[in-house]
Amino acid sequence: MDNLEKVIPIKLKSINDLVRLAATISSPQAMMYILKFINNNKLIIGVLGVFRDYYKLYGLPMFYYYSIDANEAKELLDANYIIISTNDEKIEFSKHPKPGLSIPLITLDKKPPFIPDLD
Repeated sequence: MDNLEKVIPIKLKSINDLVRLAATISSPQAMMYILKFINNNKLIIGVLGVFRDYYKLYGLPMFYYYSIDANEAKELLDANYIIISTNDEKIEFSKHPKPGLSIPLITLDKKPPFIPDLD
């Protein structure tokens, strides 16, 4: 697995940026989800994507992410969904889907080997 190609990590400025990205990519035909895992005492939440239409780099794998100190992320650690309201940019964390766009949070046991070390 040492020769496994890595995704290109893209750290986002805020959790709202990540949720907006996920909401933009979501569609009824292809449900979006956000991955979450602990790495170096940080809660990492992120979205895997593919960079398209950039000359020879078509299909380049990307990992858009946001990191939070794990000790400060209890509400997010316990959540199964991020809910974004459809009429403003309010987000909330929930155990269950609610009205608005409910984006599932998928908790990984550990960082996948194809994601490089993150800060």
